[in-house]
Amino acid sequence: MTTPKLLRISLCLSALFAAQATAAAPAAAPGLMAGTGKALIDPPPAQLPIRNNNDSPLISIHDSLYARALVLQGKDSKAVIVVADVIMLPDDFYEQAVARIAAACGVARDHVLLSATHAHTVPWSMGNGYGEVVLTGIMAAIEQAQKHLEPVRVGTGNGQAYINMNRDEANAGGFILGQDPEAPSDKTVRVVGFFRSDGSPLAILANYAVHAVSLYSSDTAGEHAAMVSADIPGVADRFVDEHYGAQRTLTFWTSGAAGDQNPILMSFHAEPGSDGKVQTSDMQAAGFTITKRLGQALALQIIRVTDRLAPQQVTTALRAEQTVVSCPAKLDPATTKTLRISYLGIGAVDLVGISGEVTTLIDRHLREQLGARSPLLLTLTNGYSGYLPDDASYARGNTFEVGKSQFAPGCAEATIIEHTRALLGPALK
Repeated sequence: MTTPKLLRISLCLSALFAAQATAAAPAAAPGLMAGTGKALIDPPPAQLPIRNNNDSPLISIHDSLYARALVLQGKDSKAVIVVADVIMLPDDFYEQAVARIAAACGVARDHVLLSATHAHTVPWSMGNGYGEVVLTGIMAAIEQAQKHLEPVRVGTGNGQAYINMNRDEANAGGFILGQDPEAPSDKTVRVVGFFRSDGSPLAILANYAVHAVSLYSSDTAGEHAAMVSADIPGVADRFVDEHYGAQRTLTFWTSGAAGDQNPILMSFHAEPGSDGKVQTSDMQAAGFTITKRLGQALALQIIRVTDRLAPQQVTTALRAEQTVVSCPAKLDPATTKTLRISYLGIGAVDLVGISGEVTTLIDRHLREQLGARSPLLLTLTNGYSGYLPDDASYARGNTFEVGKSQFAPGCAEATIIEHTRALLGPALK
């Protein structure tokens, strides 16, 4: 029979051994860590006015442009996602930026996604020193993000927003950049949320298919003058950030398959009149109200989707791969044009970057072959290949996207689908 004294000694020894075992056991490996940062990339005052093609010059700043960074640290792996309020990231700029990021962060080049929002009321060139402004902002945003890593869980889901429409409108003279409500258009809002342990969102990656051109060609600063603006992406990002607390949440608007998709309303608008002749109108500064309404409508849907996400722990390594593929050039089929397809897997989340402006049907046909998988298609990512029309667009005639594309018909759609499927690989178990 055990005496009370012996029982007390036995219990004390058991507690001691348990404490020693706990202290000796290695700490559980953390799941996914994430940090965010953002930095201004406004053109310096000395660069104003800025003339883009034949548009009215940009003479002042209405709302600021930013580079936003999301740094992810997973199991023996690291990734960097950057979204910048620029019209595009040319191939030479991408190569310079990814090299600097890889060296500074100790991250593999294929684990970096650099995406442009494609706002048009921004500098169209990285010349005159603006490229260094953007790159400095990107590096500053990444540095912030790396200093504030914290554990996150990840959730993903979809919603619907009705602020876009196919812009290839046929008339007697061919096609104009107008509206065709019967042509293909994807209304899906795709969201990936990165949540803290208290359930609050640290970062929200949102994806939607619309050109950021609600202010394009509009004289928003008066006659023959315009203002710098991040357009719909800027409004959406600010609205969502402010909803959750701008010091705690950072939103990353990214462009989906928007190659043939414009906003349903624009400050400068072209449309056939009752006599069939194309007429134009310009709302000028009042156009900012249109941009605000469209951006907020999109932002509210991003919030609705975010609020119903069920985030999960990510314990697997981040997965990344990249490929550069070639297609015959449209003007000289003996030469080729290249496009870059990038993949980043975060647990059950698939991000696919395409270095050009993809039209709606390519995205639709890709998803028809993917079944239950629903990747975010980040266009204008990791370089710029120009317009990438679907095969049906070439067959329709000389739409704006076909006219501007450097790719011969019959290659881009099949190539994007084939290589994206290969990069995605088998579904996670």
